[in-house]
Amino acid sequence: MMTDGPRGTTAGAIKAGIEGFRLADRPDVAVLYPDVCFASIEAVGDVPISLLVASVLTGWRPESHLTAPAGPGSPAPFPVASLVVSRDSAVRFHPELSNRDPVEIQVWADGRVTLEVEFQGSDLATVGEEWRSTARGVLAEWARESGAELLSVFNDRSRSLPDVWNATFAVPAADRTVHDLVDLGTRALRTAELSMTGWGSEQDVRRLIADGDAHAVLGWLPSAVLELWAALPEGDGELYFAADVCAFANGVRGGTIVVGADRMPGDQRARLTPLDGDEGPGLVRRLIEERVFPVPERLSVHQVTVPGATPTESHGSILVVRIPPQDRLVRPFLVRVAAHAGRGLEAFAVVERYGVETRARGAAATHTALAAGVAALLPGT
Repeated sequence: MMTDGPRGTTAGAIKAGIEGFRLADRPDVAVLYPDVCFASIEAVGDVPISLLVASVLTGWRPESHLTAPAGPGSPAPFPVASLVVSRDSAVRFHPELSNRDPVEIQVWADGRVTLEVEFQGSDLATVGEEWRSTARGVLAEWARESGAELLSVFNDRSRSLPDVWNATFAVPAADRTVHDLVDLGTRALRTAELSMTGWGSEQDVRRLIADGDAHAVLGWLPSAVLELWAALPEGDGELYFAADVCAFANGVRGGTIVVGADRMPGDQRARLTPLDGDEGPGLVRRLIEERVFPVPERLSVHQVTVPGATPTESHGSILVVRIPPQDRLVRPFLVRVAAHAGRGLEAFAVVERYGVETRARGAAATHTALAAGVAALLPGT
């Protein structure tokens, strides 16, 4: 349950006001609790938020100190009414059987609109302040880029499980519809869950590529399978980037490189440094083809847009370079360190991942591996 506690007594009047404005051709707005309305997104998705606010306030009377502002600068402790939706069609919608989206649109007595989302996080009993601070930082930055403002991140043990968290955002109502705010809330909870629970696991990388928000990477930590690059490599950076690719290819689990995100030592979260233009994927592929031998199988380069405040607005993109686990018979992969065409010389290195660092294998270890491989191929051995 997302919004609970003492309730007002004007639910019938609020519902009558909403239906009076004909949110749908049918009176299909149900009342779950005295001031929480429930409807199919198909039925109410196109309703302007300004109309929703007017509908709610038409049926409200300032008779309760729980929803009425205490005075100038003192907002009420609870919204007048909230709207939650189901993804079921208007025909299949049932107020008792349909599932609710974990996104709640809240209307306040002074006309403000807030969004509250519910997401899966870490257990309240085990996480420290660093986790909470990181979650707040990630969602605050996401909100700024999305035209919203983070108000709070909390776990209310009186109404939630210890690993269920809530975040509340102030959102502009002008020119927005119910569908717009539900989509915004869905992005918020997806970003929170993807950023704070997976920390860059392969499954979460797949989710990020499929439908995630780029801000989800802000909570991810560089690891044995994840590296962050603030910008496209150039100069000596091309060698180091190729070395990271090669090291992940030599690892049992493969790895992922995110270009367009940076995390400085000691920082609780990363920051986005979005890339402009569309030349990034081609540049990265050419670099890998020139520097890594052989080119890892099934390697992919995906461009993920950094959304703006509106569906058509963008703040650039990040690149997600995935290096899947490779056949052990193909390893080790080599990174080309230098080439002297005039003398017919090329220098290669075998690199591997050691924790969060990429290191070259020493000369003795490289020689031993090569000698063992040659010996295995000799007749009679």
